[in-house]
Formats: sequence, C-alpha cells, structure tokens
Amino acid sequence: MPSFETGVRLLKNILIKKRSYSAFFADETDALHKAFPAKATVHAGPFGIPMLWNSARNFLEKKSFEPRQTDGIAYVHIPFCESRCLFCMFYQNPYASEAADAYTNTLIKEFELWNQRAAQNSAPIKALYFGGGTPTALEPYNIKKILDAVRTNLPLAEDCEITFEGRLHGLTDEKLSACVEGGVNRLSIGVQTFNADIRKEMQRLDSPEYIIRRLEKISAIDNLAVVIDLLFGFPGQKGKVWTDDLKIASELPIDGVDCYQLNVFEKSPLNTRIKSGLFDPAATLAEAADMYAESVEHFSSHPNWHRLTNTHWARTPLERNLYNRLAKGPSDCLPFGCGAGGKLFGYSWMQERKLANWSEMVEKGLKPVFVMMKPQEHWHLMRTLASSVESGPFNLKEIGDNFSVDIEKPLKPVMDQWIKAGLLEKSGDIYSPTVAGQFWYVTMAQLATEALTMTIAKEDSFKADPITQSVYSPNQAEAWLKTINKRKE
Repeated sequence: MPSFETGVRLLKNILIKKRSYSAFFADETDALHKAFPAKATVHAGPFGIPMLWNSARNFLEKKSFEPRQTDGIAYVHIPFCESRCLFCMFYQNPYASEAADAYTNTLIKEFELWNQRAAQNSAPIKALYFGGGTPTALEPYNIKKILDAVRTNLPLAEDCEITFEGRLHGLTDEKLSACVEGGVNRLSIGVQTFNADIRKEMQRLDSPEYIIRRLEKISAIDNLAVVIDLLFGFPGQKGKVWTDDLKIASELPIDGVDCYQLNVFEKSPLNTRIKSGLFDPAATLAEAADMYAESVEHFSSHPNWHRLTNTHWARTPLERNLYNRLAKGPSDCLPFGCGAGGKLFGYSWMQERKLANWSEMVEKGLKPVFVMMKPQEHWHLMRTLASSVESGPFNLKEIGDNFSVDIEKPLKPVMDQWIKAGLLEKSGDIYSPTVAGQFWYVTMAQLATEALTMTIAKEDSFKADPITQSVYSPNQAEAWLKTINKRKE
C-alpha cells in the first residue's frame, strides 16, 4: 500500500499530462474500488497565491478591522499530547504541565488581541472547536481559564456548538466538569478502533472494556453530545474486526459516529513500521472502499441512526456536527493557538507551528501568521461547490444561480461521465452520490473544483491568475507546501 502522498502525486501527474475533460473522468469498470487511481487530497477546495511571513501578517493586521459579513466559526488548537499514536501527523509537543500553563496564558492573550476588532466581534460565532493535539490533556484549571476567556472575548451565538476534542485516557471527572461548566456541549472522542491488538500496536493507551464503560458513563451527562471517531484501514482491521467496531459503536448510548478512512502519511511512524516489515500493510484503496460500504450498510439499516454527511452519523438530536459542516464551506473561521488554521474573507492561513515563534508573535501583539493564501477571484463559488459535492446531494443549478454563473454547462461532461461510471445519480437538478460516490467524495469535490476552474478560465470568464488555475500544476503552491514542510521539520 503506497503512502497517501504517493497517491496524490500519481493523480497530479495524470492530470498534468491530460489537461482535458478526460483527466477528471472515472474508471467505468468498477466505481467503488477503482474510480480514481488515488485520493486527491485531505480537504477539498481551491488554492490561491501564497503570502509568507511579514507580508501575510501586515495584510491580516489591516483586514482585522473589517467586519465579517456572515456568521462564522472559530478553532482553538491545543498542541500537546501525552503520547503519540503511530498513524497521527498532528503531534507537535509532549504534554508537560508547566508548558501547558504557559501556553494557556499566552492563548488568552491571543483571544484578547482582536477582541475590539470587527473581524472578531462583528458577527456571531456559530460553532467553536477545540482540536489538537489533545485538548483533554489539559488540567481542569486550564480548561476553565480558557473557556472563561473564550466567553469574554468571542461573540458566541446563544446556540453555539462548542466542541472539545480528545481521548478517554486521562479524561477525569474533574476535567469533564470543567468542560461542561465552561459551556462545552459537544465532546469528540478519538476511539479509532475497539480492537485490543490494533489499539496496542497503534500505541493507544486504554483497553476496549475501559473505553466502553467510560463512554456509557459520559453519555449520561445531560445536554452533552458525545461523538466518537472510527478509522478504517488499519493493518489487521479487515473483516470481522471492522464489523465488530461498527457493531460496538452503533450499540453505545452515544450521539454520533464518524467513519474516516485511514491515511498513511509518508513521515508517519506507522508508515515507517510498515516499510520496515514490522507491520502488515494497511488496507488498499479497494479494501478501504469495501470497509466504507460496510459502514454505510450497517448504519443505514440501524433504526436508531440517521446520516448527516457522507462520513457522519447521528443517533440523537443533540448531535448537529455544525462545525465540521461549516468549516468545509466559505464560512469565516477565526483560528487561535500554535499550529491553528483558519480563513477570513476567503484568505486562508496557518499560524506558527513552533511554540517559541507563536509565543513571540503573540507577545508582540501580532496575530502569529506563518503563511497565508490569497484567494482567486471567485473563491466563494469554488469553495461552495467543493463543500456541496463533499457533503452529499448537490444542485449545480442552484449553486450557479446564487452566484449568477452558469456552472452546469462547463461541468456537464464530467457529471455525465460520473453518472455513467456509477458515482452519481441524477433526479431533476439534484445529483446524489451512490455508495461509490460517497467513498470518493473528497476526490470528486476536488476534481469538480479543478474542472470548473480549468473550463471557465479557458472562457476567460473569471480572469483567473495562472498561478491559481490548478492545484495540480507545478506552480507556486508546490513551493509553498515545500516551505511549510521544511519549516515544520
């Protein structure tokens, strides 16, 4: 099984060589297992022109005084973990209480930087997400301080969804109380798998029995949505192991379940062990497709569960999955913390990933931007298209009408071929993904965005900058990514 990046490069090379409608077509012989040679990306959407360091910071400083026009979301990053899971690429720093105390104090200062500026306070925050890293690694007193600061400095909507991400290891009753008393109404727990052997291999710290007991207890807390993540594709997870994961999850008294495909990244410890022969290979794309299809069949047939997105299922009305749905679209997202990412007025940026650099910038009174992407002219349309294709049934006519642009015509050859291949079905103006289309949703979302950008750019309707016309061409975006990766190291 090749790494995730190897697959992305393979697909890029195919698109670069063809540069025609056929580059976006799917294999018509077996849509579920081999519609495309690889997964296109982790998150679909348009690229833009890179702006680095001081130019990005100076620009954002000016934009921070402009009011947001729509409801937004916010993301707070906690860059600490007590241990590193082998598959994870989000690990930054080992947890240490003194470092966490210092981080909490500096994070509060970052909340305060823009609390009188229009970009932060001019419109409600509909969803707030604490990610990482492992936010539940924080001590109760730091959780309380951070949540107090959030309520003081951010214009949270009355019905704001506030998610705290983490794992059950170390999630004490005291930490839970600090979360709930601070306003957290959604807990996202990374279970990944209930299989004891796989958990041990991936360096997950708790037994399946403990996880089940703890989830049952936490789920009894009033007005707290409890959601778990499952990953499919681990070495040794195929067959009965995955079936058992689904059965256990669906029978728990939790409120929601995400079923995500495992991505094996080149620099992950998991990939190193697979290459060295210490582990069996992870699931192939075809095997992962079968596992995904099984999850759809399992939850679709279960009377207590209903679908929210291609990968997410809910059991009770408490689970809205609001942040995840809004984050994929054009909504503004205010980022806070070392390594956080966000977007404002179409400009997306990543904050300093090294703790010392992030702290230094905040102490200077500056938003700690590392790199920013200037959007192409019609970014709003492109991001709306990508999020619509990624989320499920979509209506190209409605999307185009909302932007006064005909997108049906340029995308018709691609959509027609995807229907023929078995990825989509169409009824009226609505395109609905089949199970195969649901599995390939992120690749289809990215390719649809690329196809529209390429075709409309040819018609000169968008007057697109050549740099932004294709994420798959060898352009400044490639250099930008290399710069980021080098900086991370």
